[in-house]
Amino acid sequence: MSEQVANDIIVVRQEMRPGWTCNVVLVFGEDKIGVVDTGYENTPEDYVFPLIKEQGRRLDEVSIIVNTHRDGDHIRGNTVFKERTGAPIAIHELEKEAVPTADTKLGNKVKLGDRTFKVIHTPGHRPGAVCLYDEASKLLLTGDSVCGTRENLIRMDKNIYINSLKKLLKLDVEMMIMSHPFAPPDKDILRGDEAKQMIETSIEIAVNLKQN
Repeated sequence: MSEQVANDIIVVRQEMRPGWTCNVVLVFGEDKIGVVDTGYENTPEDYVFPLIKEQGRRLDEVSIIVNTHRDGDHIRGNTVFKERTGAPIAIHELEKEAVPTADTKLGNKVKLGDRTFKVIHTPGHRPGAVCLYDEASKLLLTGDSVCGTRENLIRMDKNIYINSLKKLLKLDVEMMIMSHPFAPPDKDILRGDEAKQMIETSIEIAVNLKQN
């Protein structure tokens, strides 16, 4: 399953279980392709590479891959991506040790396709979790940093998570792409006020969370 959400952006969805998917985001530039997360071991060959070829593009146009954090459903395709595209894999420095397939540490900005994204450190789910924000188009890619009702995904002190989400609330967001269809509203692409409402709801859920 895939969805074109902008002229240059396609979200590739792989079903993990009925009603639940994991996403890879492709950003197509004029002569370069950026990739956010790599899914499972079979994700590149079964889902992503065929789509790139369907777009009339080549695998060697993939210029950089960003892992939003260390979890397996976001990094297990790293090895195949590296072997087939030769592209470096970038990740936040706090995740680097946990992801040996990553090559380089993310800086403050990263270019994907023809877009420049600001790298926002958003710990809470994982210590080195990041979101990517394209200020020009008001696009926010959140990975698993905004978890909605999934309290079990707040794996650090809840106040760290809450402070990360408060950073996101300050952004002007017209479209937010999450890695899974978190509830509410049980979808992975949010537009306009939906994005702000999702972040606010996630904060509220975290505030009420009891942690040991």
